[in-house]
Amino acid sequence: MADPPLYQEHEVLKRLKLRPSELEALLNVGIIAPVARRGSDPMYCAATIDALATSYQHTRMGCAIWWDFDLGRPSFLPAHAEWSPPNVPFYPFDDAEQQAWARRVYKLKKACAPGPYPYPDRLARYRARMEDKATKAFEREHGIKRPRKSRGIDVRIRRTRVQITRAKLRDLVWSKTLIRAAADLGIKETALRFLCKRQNIPLPTRGHFNWKDPKKRPPKPTL
Repeated sequence: MADPPLYQEHEVLKRLKLRPSELEALLNVGIIAPVARRGSDPMYCAATIDALATSYQHTRMGCAIWWDFDLGRPSFLPAHAEWSPPNVPFYPFDDAEQQAWARRVYKLKKACAPGPYPYPDRLARYRARMEDKATKAFEREHGIKRPRKSRGIDVRIRRTRVQITRAKLRDLVWSKTLIRAAADLGIKETALRFLCKRQNIPLPTRGHFNWKDPKKRPPKPTL
């Protein structure tokens, strides 16, 4: 089975007649999202990009880049010019969630102009989430199954090799005190705390095992 066609970034810019800054703006509001990675280079679904390469969609993307929520129209248009939005819901955005996010982005960009966007970490998280959603939809459409990630832990702590799954490690630290759990693994309590923190495994609170009746203890959390 042949791999579905993908475009590199320079092909997307050429196909959609965009500048790099314009593509960056569309990525920030989630109108375009990569569906794969080749090394560190983003790859885009060719069918989606081809569908956007029409004059109608080009106008729509241009309006999205220059949208002004206060005016309810693109900011590049003169005040006296007539403008009728294309017949799509939540123009120029596809859904209410995306519109709410774009409203926050554009409001902060406008408030901080001409400086950069003040919260780049938020942009990075949103773009990563949009990329993950686009990737999953692309894989479902083309029947691609990504390899299952291993949930096992295999680390060496001061010449002691620890091999255990996250679920078993969670069960261990919630079944006995950390000193005893660490002794079972052959490591120190501080090393076990650090390992659980690195693997995002919640630990029992102080005094958890002082309850003689196990039923009265807080239940162990899910991973």
